[in-house]
Amino acid sequence: MARYQQLHDWTMTPREAIELQKNLRERVRLQPLTEEIETIAGADISFNKFEATVYAGIVVLRLPTLEVVEEVGVVSETRFPYVPGLLSFRESPSVLEAWAKLKTEPDAVMFDGQGIAHPRRVGIASHVGLIINRPTLGCAKSVLVGKYEEPARERGAWTPLVDKGETVGAALRTK
Repeated sequence: MARYQQLHDWTMTPREAIELQKNLRERVRLQPLTEEIETIAGADISFNKFEATVYAGIVVLRLPTLEVVEEVGVVSETRFPYVPGLLSFRESPSVLEAWAKLKTEPDAVMFDGQGIAHPRRVGIASHVGLIINRPTLGCAKSVLVGKYEEPARERGAWTPLVDKGETVGAALRTK
């Protein structure tokens, strides 16, 4: 079973969640990896913002072959309201429930969601990364903060995503 450290209680108001994000921001570390990544997980969450049911799944892949090592999923209920910028408080408990079911702890995790490209630099990727003590990467489909120039048309082209003078991500052309 994969382990994690409980950094805080999940029962709080949106105002308390914002304050917690401001405090957690100081704990997020951006640093180069010192060891080669052999396994990577992808974590995704699905929900209807008008309902309490949350679906969370994690797939662990072996690199560079992308062989599936393990898959887990959970269906659970959230108690936190839908508030843009605070989705990690709605989604993370379900991701952590799925994480606890893993037999293989991956070297890194990629999330469908924000990392530091977030108003308080603590999107779901950076938030859960602190809890599971693993390198994480947020890969979002939309921009929450910052500006970027359109990448060149060829697949793999990218440009930096910059917010208030700080590079917080990249705009990547995948097709």
